[in-house]
Amino acid sequence: MKISTIIVDDEPLARRRIANLLEEVDEIEVLAQAKNGKEAIQSINTHQPELVFLDIQMPEIDGFGVLDQLEKLPVVIFVTAFDQYAMEAFNYHAIDYLLKPYKDARFYEALGHAIKQIQLQNLSGIHKKLESLRETKRNNTLTYKGISFEIKVQGVTKKINSNDIDWINAGGNYVELHGKEKMHLYRSTISTLEFDLQENGFIRIHRSLLINQSAIAKVSYLNSNNQYKFTLSNGRELLSARSYKERIVEFLENDQRLFQ
Repeated sequence: MKISTIIVDDEPLARRRIANLLEEVDEIEVLAQAKNGKEAIQSINTHQPELVFLDIQMPEIDGFGVLDQLEKLPVVIFVTAFDQYAMEAFNYHAIDYLLKPYKDARFYEALGHAIKQIQLQNLSGIHKKLESLRETKRNNTLTYKGISFEIKVQGVTKKINSNDIDWINAGGNYVELHGKEKMHLYRSTISTLEFDLQENGFIRIHRSLLINQSAIAKVSYLNSNNQYKFTLSNGRELLSARSYKERIVEFLENDQRLFQ
């Protein structure tokens, strides 16, 4: 089943370019195009598309104004020539944004994220089941058995459970286990530990960083560097790497209350 799509942009060449790029993608069906905010609102409310490419700067009603007047929100990829709009775009839960002029590869990267998001929604029963899952997550804190680390403290072997670790930092052949009160060194690599820790409530945000999800107080998007700042419950701040953006977005989709 094809993904219904609408293109909104006040520039004819911009609309044509998006349409031409979409012609190469079998999963997409373009239902309509709109050249201003008023047309966009009417067309989106009429067709109820799954995906919209939405220009931000348009006369009279801009892209954000369009979304404010929709009966049902589709998955949105914002298109803009000004990167200062990027943060506001994510506040509107856009799946991605394209900064003009963009390359074909960047377009298809954003489109790939959108297709994946739509497929996930469909598999979950679209918005109702997704919201039900989110509500369940809000009301029920997941508990993990955790894994044990054997640490030597002043010659005495001590076991530390991963549930008592807030975050882990790589340091060569050792990793730093940062607990509630102190840090311990453990001989291993972060890549070796990653799978077991992800199965026990950790998320990798950088090639050198794993964070216990239960220790995260909030997550902020840093537009200037396309990174995320994770603030832990103890006030510690950790920055993600840009290459981990996709997995962080997926994590935040499951727990949007953390995103501020």
